[in-house]
Amino acid sequence: MLLAAAVVKACALLTAADLTSVQGEKPAKVRQSTPQHDSSRCFIAFATAAKSISLEVTRGPRAAQLADRMREAAEVEGEEAGEHEEPAVERVPGLGDEAWWAGAGPGGLYVRRGETLLRLAIGAEEASKALARLPK
Repeated sequence: MLLAAAVVKACALLTAADLTSVQGEKPAKVRQSTPQHDSSRCFIAFATAAKSISLEVTRGPRAAQLADRMREAAEVEGEEAGEHEEPAVERVPGLGDEAWWAGAGPGGLYVRRGETLLRLAIGAEEASKALARLPK
């Protein structure tokens, strides 16, 4: 399968040094899920549970579908959010080709670069380091 070879292992996107510098402690455990034909997942646990990170990389048609959903959700949320409400999904400028922050459901930062979508369940600083290692 050609596509399988193109899937990036999510755990390879952030180094222990990256994680330690941002989270302020060394990762306690890193668990890579078995990569699928179009995606790879990584869970990085820290002694402080709130600092744990979930990272997922998706490529190809499924990434495009997820990006379309995020784009639509950001547009609808932007129109429906009241004056004093934060939208559940909003665009984040300056990351990848386009990016969104989703605060509800499987929340986190979603960043699209080309045909690859990165989902990071904590902090934008990790996303920029991981994004730098994604293929273009």
